[in-house]
Amino acid sequence: MSLWTVMLASLALIMVGLAVDTSGHIHAMQEARSLAREAARAGGQEIEKPRGVLGQGAVATPVLAAAAANSYLSAAGVDGSATVTGPYTVQVAVTTTYSTRFLSVIGIGSLSATGTAESRITRSIEGTEQ
Repeated sequence: MSLWTVMLASLALIMVGLAVDTSGHIHAMQEARSLAREAARAGGQEIEKPRGVLGQGAVATPVLAAAAANSYLSAAGVDGSATVTGPYTVQVAVTTTYSTRFLSVIGIGSLSATGTAESRITRSIEGTEQ
């Protein structure tokens, strides 16, 4: 009976460990996506202001938009990159790591977590995209 108890307890510990590290990894991926979304939003706010003020549409200022998104990522303390892929689009990719708690026992010390996001610059008048 004691061998059965030891095996059952070991199996339960392994299952709890996998659940903890899996949920931690999922949380790290959600955090990476959230940081990517916020950095893309920060970059999407850098528009060519004279065109916008004159009502000629809102387009990204490529250098400033990428710099704003990268600045947000630096302030958050994560690795990532931002690119302006067109006059209306800022794309951000983020990479972080999750330090495992239980999987480190079998040699897996960390898991990579990535997130991507894109912001699209639009012009709206009274809630209607123009």
